Amino acid sequence: MPILFIDFETRSGADLKACGASVYCQHPWADVWCMGYALDYEEPCIAVNEQILEVLSNTPASHWVAHNAQFEWTVINTILARKYGLRPTPIEKFICTMAAGYAMALPGSLDEMSAALGIAEGKDQAGSRLAVQMSKPRRIENGQPIWWDEPEKQGRLHQYCKQDIRVEREVYQRVRALSTQESHLWHVDIAINQRGVYIDGDAAPTALAIVEREQAVRSIQLWSLTGGAVDGPSQVAKLKTWLEQQGVAMSGLAKQEVIDALVTDTLPAPAREALELRQAFAKTSTAKISRMLQCRGEGGRVRGMLQFHGTGTGRWAGRLIQPQNLPRPTIEQDAIEDILQYCTMYDPATAAEYIRVFYGSPLARIADCLRGLICAAPGHLLYAGDYSNIEGRVLAWLAGEEWKVKAFEAFDAGTGPDLYLLAAARIFHKPVTAYTKKSPERQIGKVAELALGYQGGVGAFQTMAVTYGVKVSDSEAESIKLAWRGAHPCITQFWYDLEAAAVRAVQNPGLISPCRNVSFRIHGSFLWCCLPSGRLLCYPYPELQDILTPWGDMKPQVSYKAVDDTTRQWTRTHTYGGKLAENITQAVARDILAHALIQLHANGWPIVLHVHDEIVAEVQSGGSPRPLEEFLAAMKQSPPWAAGLPIAVEGWKGRRYRK
Repeated sequence: MPILFIDFETRSGADLKACGASVYCQHPWADVWCMGYALDYEEPCIAVNEQILEVLSNTPASHWVAHNAQFEWTVINTILARKYGLRPTPIEKFICTMAAGYAMALPGSLDEMSAALGIAEGKDQAGSRLAVQMSKPRRIENGQPIWWDEPEKQGRLHQYCKQDIRVEREVYQRVRALSTQESHLWHVDIAINQRGVYIDGDAAPTALAIVEREQAVRSIQLWSLTGGAVDGPSQVAKLKTWLEQQGVAMSGLAKQEVIDALVTDTLPAPAREALELRQAFAKTSTAKISRMLQCRGEGGRVRGMLQFHGTGTGRWAGRLIQPQNLPRPTIEQDAIEDILQYCTMYDPATAAEYIRVFYGSPLARIADCLRGLICAAPGHLLYAGDYSNIEGRVLAWLAGEEWKVKAFEAFDAGTGPDLYLLAAARIFHKPVTAYTKKSPERQIGKVAELALGYQGGVGAFQTMAVTYGVKVSDSEAESIKLAWRGAHPCITQFWYDLEAAAVRAVQNPGLISPCRNVSFRIHGSFLWCCLPSGRLLCYPYPELQDILTPWGDMKPQVSYKAVDDTTRQWTRTHTYGGKLAENITQAVARDILAHALIQLHANGWPIVLHVHDEIVAEVQSGGSPRPLEEFLAAMKQSPPWAAGLPIAVEGWKGRRYRK
C-alpha cells in the first residue's frame, strides 16, 4: 500500500513551546488551519475543514508519515476528534521522521535535519515565521480570539505547508527506518508521554508565591546594599560591576563560582552579603514551578516531557519541566512531605513563616521540594526503581574486567564490599577491611569511580572531587588516576581498542571492525557502532584528522558532525577511546532501561516517568495493590543479549516523587 505524508498547520489560545502539545491542543480555541498531504510521490495537496476528515478516512495508506508525528497524532485525537468526530487513530499508524533522524544523531527540527542531510530543497523560513504568527490570536475582543485569517495569509500558509511535505518526504527517503524493536519502544514512549505525571495543584501555587515573595525581599535587600546599583540578584552584569568596585573580580556568578568566592577569608563584608543574596536567590527557580503549572493539563497532568532518542546514545532528553535536572534535595523526605502539606493548607505568608521557623530559608526549602510537586494522583501511589551503578557495571562487563564484574555480583549477594570501598583499597593498596563507609578514602574511591572510567585525568577527577567535597593536590590526583588505571587493566585497554577499531573502520569503508562485543563499520556517510543489543549508534560524516599527542607524536583521530551541547549548532567534533567507551556504556545502559520499559508496559504497569536510570509507575493504592517487589523484579530481568551483566535495582513507593 502507498504511504501518506501529512503535516498540520494549527492555531490555539495556548503557546505550544511554553505548555506542550497536549495543553495546546486541548485549549477550547484550538483548531486546524489546513493539512498538507501527499500520497507517495504525488504533488502535495491541501485539505481544509471537512476535507481533512475525508482524506484521513478514505485514503488507503499503510502508514502516515509526519515529522514529530506525536504532534500530528495529538492533533488528530484531540482537535479533529472534537471538531469533526474523527475516530481515534493508534500511534502504530504513524512513522516519525524526527524519531528516525534522532536515532542517527541528527538535529531534530525539520529544517536543521534536512540541512544536515544535504537536502537542497529546504524549509520555507518566511513561511515558518508566518505559521508561528498565525498559530496565535492577533488579539482578543470580548473574550474571543481574532485570528490572522486574511485570504492571502492563508494562501501563503498553504504553500508553506506543501513545502514542508516535500522536505519531509526527502528526509523520509534518507533517514534509516527505526528497527522493529525501536519502533515498538517509540510506541511505548508515546503511551508514557500521553499518560504524563500528576502535579500537586494545591501545593504548587503556594510554593510559587513563597518563592516570588522571598525573591522580592532579596531584590530589595540587594538594591539597598548596593545603593541602587543592582536591582536584583539576577542582574549578573550589574552585580559583577558592583563587585569589582568592592575589589572583587569574578569571571562569572554561576553556582560554583559563588561557592568558591564565599569560602575565601578575604572577601569584604558587603561583597559577601551580596553573594549570599545571589546564592539564596538562585536556590530555586520561579520558572520551574511556573512551568509545572503552565503545562498542567487535563486531569492535572503534564504530558510530553520525554523526547525519544533525544541524545546521540539513545537516551531520552527532557522537555517542558525538564525532569532530568530537578535539584537533589538536601533535607529528608519527611520534611518535604511536611512542607508541601503545609503549602496545601495555608496562605503563602503563613506557610513561608512556618518553613523559616522549622526548616530554614524558604527559598532553599522550596528548591528541595521541587521533585515532590510531582506526585501520584489521588487514590494512587508512585512505584520507582533505579538501576544501581549501572554505568560502572556495564563498563566492566563490556571491557571484560572480570574481577570487577564478580565484585558487583558479590556485593549484590551481600558477600562483598561496596565498589567505592573496593576502589579505595585498590588505589591505596590496602585491604578493604581497612576502611569503612565513613572513611575519607571511600569518598576518594567514589570520585575515582565516577571520574576515571572514561579515560578521565586530573582535571576530571578534580572537577568531580569538588562535587563530593574531596580535596587533594593535582599530584595526588595524578597518583590516584594511575593507581585506578593499574587496577583496571581491561577497561584501560578497552579505551585504546575502541579508538583503534573506530579509526580502522573509517580507514577501510565497508570493513566490519570489531572490538569485543561491539563493532564499527562505515556505511554511506555514517560510522555505525553495533551494540550488544543489535541497536546502532551513529556518528555522521566521519573523517580522520591528525592530532598531536601529549608525548609529541601525530596520530589519526575520528571526527564527526554533531549538535554542540552549548551552542546547539551542527558542527564538527572529535572522539577518542574514553569518549567512545562513555557513549557505548551509556547506550547499553539505555538499552537495559528500554528492555524494562517494554516488559513493564506489556505487563500492565502504568509508567508515568523515567529519568536517567530510573523508572516510575503510578499504581492504584486501593484494594490489593501489586507489590513493589514485582515491579523491581521486572526491571531486574536481564535481556537475552546481556548474559553475565550483573544488574541490581533499588526502589521505593510513596505519594511524592523523590530522590
